[in-house]
Amino acid sequence: MQNYVYTIAKVCQQFGVENVVICPGSRSAPLVYAFTENKSFNCHSVIDERSAAFMALGMAQQTLKPVVLISTSGTACLNFFPAIAEAFYQKIPLLVLTADRPPSLLNQQDGQMIMQKNVFGKHVKGSHELLCFEEDKIDYFLIEQIVFQALDESMLEQGFGPVHINVPLREPLYNKTSQALVPELIKNNEIKIRNANNQFPLIEELKEAWKASEKRLILIGQMPPSEELAETLQYICQQEDVVVFSDIVSNQQATSNVPLFDAIIQFHSEEILQELVPDLIISFGGPFVSKAMKNWLKASSPKYHFRIQLEDTLINTYQNVTHFIKADLLSYLSTFRAIRIFNNPNEKPYGNAWQKLNANVKLAITKFHHTQIWCEPTVVKNLINNLPRNSQLQIGSSSSVRWVSWNGLNQNELSVYCNRGTSGIDGTISTAIGAAKILPEKTVTLLCGDLSLFYDQNGFWQQELPVNLKIVVLNNHGGNIFNWIDGPSQHPEQLPYFTTKNNLSIELLAKQYGLIYQKCENFEELNNSLLNLYTPQTAPIILDIVFDETSNLNAIKAFKGMKLA
Repeated sequence: MQNYVYTIAKVCQQFGVENVVICPGSRSAPLVYAFTENKSFNCHSVIDERSAAFMALGMAQQTLKPVVLISTSGTACLNFFPAIAEAFYQKIPLLVLTADRPPSLLNQQDGQMIMQKNVFGKHVKGSHELLCFEEDKIDYFLIEQIVFQALDESMLEQGFGPVHINVPLREPLYNKTSQALVPELIKNNEIKIRNANNQFPLIEELKEAWKASEKRLILIGQMPPSEELAETLQYICQQEDVVVFSDIVSNQQATSNVPLFDAIIQFHSEEILQELVPDLIISFGGPFVSKAMKNWLKASSPKYHFRIQLEDTLINTYQNVTHFIKADLLSYLSTFRAIRIFNNPNEKPYGNAWQKLNANVKLAITKFHHTQIWCEPTVVKNLINNLPRNSQLQIGSSSSVRWVSWNGLNQNELSVYCNRGTSGIDGTISTAIGAAKILPEKTVTLLCGDLSLFYDQNGFWQQELPVNLKIVVLNNHGGNIFNWIDGPSQHPEQLPYFTTKNNLSIELLAKQYGLIYQKCENFEELNNSLLNLYTPQTAPIILDIVFDETSNLNAIKAFKGMKLA
């Protein structure tokens, strides 16, 4: 067995890696030995590669440190691709190790062998391949260099992300060697989150634009929680007439002074919204859920739009950026805050206009929910009202996240995550399981649809599931979003090809994987179920919320179609 794989594990240990997700297989056996015999790592075995990759993503999402992901050779590694793409766009660090056969066997009809070198293309921050060393010709220093470089690339200041190392391995694979035979590391390296960029481009331009503007809008997209950023943003937002939109997965919801902006733009007329077009936009973070907001801003022409990011390639979602600031966000905003241009005027016409609309929308939504129609948006509002303080909410990427966005969140110290990097539904369960494993003392609630649940049910296929995970399923019997979004709903003959009807049983799924099962079909049952949901359990609990298709769809259309004067 190639003992140089122990060097890979040692480098990961020295870099600060803590968690390793391993998929079963034969060719990867040397990697399995190297990591499982090193007691510095928490090793997790997950059978399904797609689920394993999303679970690793969920772990790294919480720690912001690289998580190692290991597969055997052949098509196994291709199943990592959806999670790798999500990690790339969500900027989550992963170190992907794919075991491979020796290069001399490639395309020679050998088993379980595909072209694994650079297989993830442009969806990784870096791609490397180790040499297939003969036992007496191992270059340990080269291995160290490659692994350290890969880990560094996963933590680049321009944005974290996945990095791939392909590891060709000769047979024998199961003759274990002694770690004592592996030389000590030559390079001394430790994990490092890079210091803030000390350059502050366009700070004077932003200062002058701020002073010259009356309608200021700050857009906070998807990002991990940051108390330091929250404190800086709250200072800026309280001092001036400025409106803040915080996306539902920005983890800066407490900073927003217009929490229902998504519903405001969805429900109000173009005439009213036209009066609210900003003079100045400052945007940062990842994508927004709100399609209505994106379309409104794309149709707007602000005089100034400052985009702050560390990536080299400008992100110009709304197609109206005027100034590109390549800088560390927290350092840049802290420097901007220190400039003495702020004051606290008594009259804030721009902010007051938005807050008046926010109050009107809140009243309309509350009135809708008080009708007690058994439908998805009202049930989600009930769930939001019952989420425990200081807990985490993971949200499915289809209709579930839209209901949360339109309803808004109560300020109860929630951290909120959704795989909106690529916005796919694959990996919803596995990501939440990964997060719950990292946060065993915190309640993690997953809100998703039945399609997301069944599509990723292999996420449950592992030795141990976290008991702090609570799964709430909006069971509309498959792909109901296509019945009410524009486009598919207007073509009923083709609708069966858009929707995904199913008669699968969530109860049987729960029984198969040892989950605690609950079901509810009305508000009385829901209230009792939510009380039981957050009592201590011996296994993950799954709450199956069932809807009648016709009445649910009619209510959704009424909710979505609300128009306010």
